[in-house]
Amino acid sequence: MHALSRFSIGMYALMTVGYAGVIHAEPKTYSNQVRFSAALPAEPSILDFDRLNSGATIADTSSAEGITFSYDFQGLRMKIAHLYATTSAPNFLGTNDGGVFHDGDDFTLSFLPGSAVGLHFISADPLIDGDLTVTAAGVTASLDVDDVQETLPDGSRVYFLGIIDDQASFRQAKIVALAGGFFLYNVDDIMTLPAAATQASNALESATKVQQPELVAEQATADAAAR
Repeated sequence: MHALSRFSIGMYALMTVGYAGVIHAEPKTYSNQVRFSAALPAEPSILDFDRLNSGATIADTSSAEGITFSYDFQGLRMKIAHLYATTSAPNFLGTNDGGVFHDGDDFTLSFLPGSAVGLHFISADPLIDGDLTVTAAGVTASLDVDDVQETLPDGSRVYFLGIIDDQASFRQAKIVALAGGFFLYNVDDIMTLPAAATQASNALESATKVQQPELVAEQATADAAAR
């Protein structure tokens, strides 16, 4: 009886751990944009800054195309620039100090509740692992200098950081550029996936699955009539 009780308790513990793992699966981090995009359940919204006027500034707590930017750059402002090569020409995000961000220029993105966030970082300077990070949904995606997405015509290298949470929505992401790293960088193509987009995609997929058997049945009826 004692052995049976211990066995039962052990099985219960294993089932509880497994069940908790399913319910509370940890969000996934990405340093590769292709893998990130392939894991998305729907098309993301992309802020590429090309629909905004080059030279315009974005003040602290101001918004652009549904994303709010919060920061304190000690008097500097975010600025939409076009001076250098980028992932989606012509515009990208920097500051009004030469059109670039500096190490230590941290900022927060706020957006509609959703399951994903990702963005490109562009820099011509030598970086090291962890110089740039994105934190959201309780996890941190950290720069991997070996995972260069592309090298632009001016020699700048493109990196990507993203996070996907399949279990719960989140609405903020913190971008940190390690202070003291002595590097410059830009940001472009900020991707978010609002919950409404995921729900619409799931609804369409469900409707397609429901309709498919009906189409098969209709074809079978037509074939029988032809005979």
